[in-house]
Amino acid sequence: MHLNIFFITGKERLDFLKTNFHIDETNIKNKQFVPEEISGLKEVKLSNSSQGIPGYWLALSFDTTPAGQQLSAAVKGKVSSGQLEKNVFFPRELLGKKALEQGWTEKYRLYEKAPDEVWKSFFNELKAHMKGKRHDNAFYGLLLILQHNPFFLKRYRRFYQFEELAYHYEEVGQLSKAIRCLKAHLLLQPNSVEPYLNMSSFYIMNEMEEEAISLCKEALKKNPDNPYLISNLILALSNLGSYEYAVDYMRTVLKSQPESSYFWKLMGDVLYEVEKSAEAIDCYRKALQSLNDKMDEEFVVDLYNGIAAASYEVENYQEAAEYYQKVLVHCPSDPYVLLSLSQIHFYKLDNVKEALKYSKLLLEKAPENGYGHYQLGLVYIKLEHFEKAKWHLYRAKKIMPYYEPVIEAIHYLKQADKIIKLHESFQGKKPQ
Repeated sequence: MHLNIFFITGKERLDFLKTNFHIDETNIKNKQFVPEEISGLKEVKLSNSSQGIPGYWLALSFDTTPAGQQLSAAVKGKVSSGQLEKNVFFPRELLGKKALEQGWTEKYRLYEKAPDEVWKSFFNELKAHMKGKRHDNAFYGLLLILQHNPFFLKRYRRFYQFEELAYHYEEVGQLSKAIRCLKAHLLLQPNSVEPYLNMSSFYIMNEMEEEAISLCKEALKKNPDNPYLISNLILALSNLGSYEYAVDYMRTVLKSQPESSYFWKLMGDVLYEVEKSAEAIDCYRKALQSLNDKMDEEFVVDLYNGIAAASYEVENYQEAAEYYQKVLVHCPSDPYVLLSLSQIHFYKLDNVKEALKYSKLLLEKAPENGYGHYQLGLVYIKLEHFEKAKWHLYRAKKIMPYYEPVIEAIHYLKQADKIIKLHESFQGKKPQ
């Protein structure tokens, strides 16, 4: 015969053993103890979970003698029915909010002044619900802890459970619950930048720019120089088309931090968006001049890309090509850069040889890139390698069947082929 009994704290479990079996911590080794002088009791075992339910568990084994049966019945009478394994409240299906709160309140006796160990036990249950993908149960449980004991969630960074839940709810399209989770995280960390960043990024990703702007402004009052908050603010303003405000704000920021390469780049990005490419190039160059050892490779590559793109817009094609080549040093397989280099050399610098080189490199790195096949087809037409051109253009059409320029290029190639064949036929005729 077996009894598996749930306790909400280790102290309650130990007190039960002391009171009923005169067993204390010194008697129990490795969480298991075989009593010698308790008639009818075969084994005592402690564990932290049973059937996937976390808690302070006490497993008792009784023999089949009358003494064992009597002792088992006596022990049952000294615990509540809700402590016995089959009756322990552990919702494996979604219940209503009120039913969950009632069940947990009774289980953990939250109507009393619960010690920290009780909240830890409850929190462990919620983590088990998260692991079991019972996200709504975990959500309502965390809100219950937030209501009764927010300081518990502040300790040991337990508030990150709200952030994890927010990502889940965003993924499944439950935005209102995701926002509630992020707001709860913000409530628990009001002086930290992180929840503001997470929440403003969430708003931007879900096209809620006005909310993002309001939140970033609130956060910047506490952290006026934080580059990531400023970046989110500028991104939200740009998404709404408030470029003039974004530019004015960045000018103010750069007055106070003129040596910040990050802010010069951000200013360059905004100016490029409003087609002030020459000014954008100046900002990107100042960002390069202000680089420090902490700037990673990706940041430098972004600056090279920015100068290349802006140089193209001001028709400085040679410089655009030079900076795209700088990008290739760091990102030799970047299909966009390889295609851009081929197009610049083909259309703007009249260097078919270089255009051919970069088109071939692109298809070596990305053989299913339809734009690469189209570009190489045009290069081969220019070189009058019509069979090769035909192969690549039809390959491009297969990959991008509705891309109009490919269809036009194939039509041009067919017309050119007819002219060539007609010319050849006249060449073969004898004069009359």
